[in-house]
Amino acid sequence: MKNLRKTVIFMLLAATVVLCAAIQACQEGERFGISSGDTDPPHAPTVDSIIELPGGARIYYKLPADKDVLSIEASFTATNGEVIKSAVSLLAPPVLEIFGLSDTLEKTLQFYALDRAGNKSTIQQLKVKPKEPTYSRVAKSLNVHAGFGSLLITWKNELALDVNVFVDFTFSDNGVQRSLRQAYSSRDTAERKLIKSDNFSTSQTISVKVSVEDRYGNQSGIIDKGQIALLTDELISKQDWQLPPTGRVIGGVPMADGNSYEGRTAYVIDGNLNDLMHPGNYGHFYNTSQYSPATEPAFHFFIDLGAKYELSRIRTHQRYFYDINQLLTPGTTGYKGIKGDVYASGNIGIYRMYWWDGDDAGTVGEWKFISEVKIPMATEGMNAVEVAKIPLIGDESLMYPESSGWTPATRWFRYTAVHPFENNYKGANSRVQCLAELTLYGRKAQ
Repeated sequence: MKNLRKTVIFMLLAATVVLCAAIQACQEGERFGISSGDTDPPHAPTVDSIIELPGGARIYYKLPADKDVLSIEASFTATNGEVIKSAVSLLAPPVLEIFGLSDTLEKTLQFYALDRAGNKSTIQQLKVKPKEPTYSRVAKSLNVHAGFGSLLITWKNELALDVNVFVDFTFSDNGVQRSLRQAYSSRDTAERKLIKSDNFSTSQTISVKVSVEDRYGNQSGIIDKGQIALLTDELISKQDWQLPPTGRVIGGVPMADGNSYEGRTAYVIDGNLNDLMHPGNYGHFYNTSQYSPATEPAFHFFIDLGAKYELSRIRTHQRYFYDINQLLTPGTTGYKGIKGDVYASGNIGIYRMYWWDGDDAGTVGEWKFISEVKIPMATEGMNAVEVAKIPLIGDESLMYPESSGWTPATRWFRYTAVHPFENNYKGANSRVQCLAELTLYGRKAQ
């Protein structure tokens, strides 16, 4: 009986709690719910000032006194017929931004308050003359350069707003005219894209047209970039390459030591990638700090090319793994799965390149900066097998990423590691330690 009595009491208490919660919910719902009988519109917000923005406007205002105001809104009809609306809660600071205006001509915005019952205040017609919108600014900055067997597309997007860039190109493929389109979505402040195809011919030009649109349907129209004649270069043989001894100072900086653990400095130019056939085939620069001051980047790597070359491109190969056990099922300490060490464990994320302006012996002269390269992370959505192929393919970059070209003739090439991939390229708790292989392209100097 005691157990039965306790059970009944417990059930009564639970029912009471549920009933109280339901009553409270009803009260809250009545407090904040939409009143079907409310047909009185709120008063309109008071506009303090308007600042015109690229493709939009920023509106400063005062809230109306109505207690049931839900939001402040502005809207307009875009060029594609869609109504673009921007809303701000009454709890937010009294400023509203709206974007999507197509040009710099005067436009009219509808500005009003909305209450909980869905009633709109009197709609104010605000006249604005926006600054040039992002999509047309991007279109003006967009350039097409002749790459080495490729097209190099560059543009700037200072405001970092969403745009779509379309590249339409027509070329001859063994006598047959082909027309293709490449589309990019981006909000990065500066972009560089390479369009490559085995079917491109360096003996014939490629017709290129571009266009840009934003998320609101505004379009730049087709921009004809004309006929582009591609450049040609060649893979530089490593047969005559030589490495200076560890610690050799050239132009005020020392040659790094990649002989730590299983790594060897010479592996970086031996032509063998760090693959299943060559585990541990890379330079490991763990102890290189003794050759670089704390204020310097992680390490400097020099190559004597054996003759003077004008350099055009570089390919960097990451360390993949040092022991086959690393590629076993992840989950056990030290086991990383098929992706191995790609984009981790000290692999280079940012590096700098230099050519030698001096004598062939590397004794008199100075290093001249070429460019800094940030290797992009793996594309989101790539599976583990696709990521594992990356160290074999390598990351390719132009010596001059903004526009293709050759370096001045140089006997020496310097590769300086700056940051690893870890911690979003910051490397606060890690160091650049590994480099599997470097490959260079260009032409022999005349």
